[in-house]
Amino acid sequence: MDAQDGLKLECSWSALTGRKVSRELYHELMLLLYEEARLLDEERFHEWLALLSKDIHYWLPVRENRFRKDRREPPTPDKWASVYNDRYEDLVDRVGRFDTGLAWNEDPPNRIRRFVTNIEVEHTDNPAELAVHSKVIVYRSRRQAEEVWFAGSRRDIVRRENSAWKIARRLIILDHHVFLDENVSIFF
Repeated sequence: MDAQDGLKLECSWSALTGRKVSRELYHELMLLLYEEARLLDEERFHEWLALLSKDIHYWLPVRENRFRKDRREPPTPDKWASVYNDRYEDLVDRVGRFDTGLAWNEDPPNRIRRFVTNIEVEHTDNPAELAVHSKVIVYRSRRQAEEVWFAGSRRDIVRRENSAWKIARRLIILDHHVFLDENVSIFF
């Protein structure tokens, strides 16, 4: 994770082994992340939900700038301010909000593009789960002149469920300490 934040992928998410996956498996996971980005860009949120495990934890903690000598405990979802600290049901509710037509900040619709890069995939100590590391840039344009960029990294745990890969855990670390945007109602 980020040494200055002290954020770590929790042990309960699976221990990393450092062993990279085969090219075929890497390609499969890369395509999963690309499909996810396309579905979100096209506002096909219900199809996106189908890519998630029912026990997903989707966490976007608020950044804290720490000095390197700061040895406080690393942040955890239960003790840290978060933009998102969601389970599957919370994400379903967020998607349902878009369905109501009452999401005023989404009308007219945002124009959003997600760029996923620097993908690395490695085995975990759980044979059914893989760790996927990636970098993301999200561009959002609204109305006439509102533009915002988000940059960061993601740490995912994906799990094979019924012959399909599902995203079971996602930790999003944005490079922003302060969001210079009116809202952060987008998925990373």
